[in-house]
Amino acid sequence: MLEEIEEKHKKVIAKAVSYMSEIKDYEHDENHLKDVVFYTKKLLNTIPEKSDPEVCLLSAYWHDVGRLYGRENHEKKSAEMLKEEFEKNGYPKEIIDKCILAIKDHNWMTNPTTIEGKIIRDADKLAWLGRKRWRICIEKKQRLDSILENLLKLKDEILYFEESKKIYEREIINLVKLLHEELMKDR
Repeated sequence: MLEEIEEKHKKVIAKAVSYMSEIKDYEHDENHLKDVVFYTKKLLNTIPEKSDPEVCLLSAYWHDVGRLYGRENHEKKSAEMLKEEFEKNGYPKEIIDKCILAIKDHNWMTNPTTIEGKIIRDADKLAWLGRKRWRICIEKKQRLDSILENLLKLKDEILYFEESKKIYEREIINLVKLLHEELMKDR
């Protein structure tokens, strides 16, 4: 079913991927996008709460495109960019509005008002544990202070779903393994 949704919306998804490929922030590049989509699908397949998978997937692809214009208010810019593109492609107002709600509430400091927003926020935060993201940030010597600071709060204070917390527990171990590998490379 999720593959069918992606096929149905391949034009607007390709546009989001194109925008993300232009972003030069290693914490929020195409790898981050892939991780958010991966975790969105995982949550859609495992949480018992009813949600709109179409809105979730579209929002996952578009949630950070506004970073093309900077970090500040990127959620709002991402929502505006989605609205413009979706209106241009004849999408119904209802789906646009639901995607906007999911996207605008995905940062650390907001509390999403919809189940789709909660899924996108959890998927986005779980993506902070992505091995590719960490490996690239380490290779590029990018400081990870904000990630490290928030990792401690992620499971108990940020994530909404029990399934998200289980994923966190598995992924944090993989992250520690990666960091250990990186430390041992030079020895």
